[in-house]
Amino acid sequence: MPDPLSQQPPSSAGYAQYVQKYSGSIYALSRLLLGLETEAEEAAVKTFAALYEPYLQKRLDPLAFSLDAYRECIQQCSRLTQARKPCSANTLTWESRLILALRYGLQLPLPEISAILQRSVPDLKAQLRQVREQMAGQESLLPKSGLTAG
Repeated sequence: MPDPLSQQPPSSAGYAQYVQKYSGSIYALSRLLLGLETEAEEAAVKTFAALYEPYLQKRLDPLAFSLDAYRECIQQCSRLTQARKPCSANTLTWESRLILALRYGLQLPLPEISAILQRSVPDLKAQLRQVREQMAGQESLLPKSGLTAG
């Protein structure tokens, strides 16, 4: 006899548990990528709103919810970033900023970043190395401060 509970759609209370569990890290990622608190909050809200329908239709794997949430958050942040006027102050590419935010901002391990971005770990390591070298090169171009201790 089939289980009658398996025929019922997942409850919104179950979804609320996912939101509670992942809202902090999703907000943190959106804040790292967007910088502005209001935009970060908007991206986080849109992330969970976009995942709600697939959740109800059981199209989301509960074990991979965090991956889906990070991917959706990245898409929401990308849309908001594209809607902005270009800013020349940030010389890093979107992809570089994204990897830095996941690795150093959220402190995710490379295998998890690899799963989120669907890129190989060696490729991520190479890009991180390249970004660090780029940032070090930019730092050497900054004027040295004339301040001295003491």
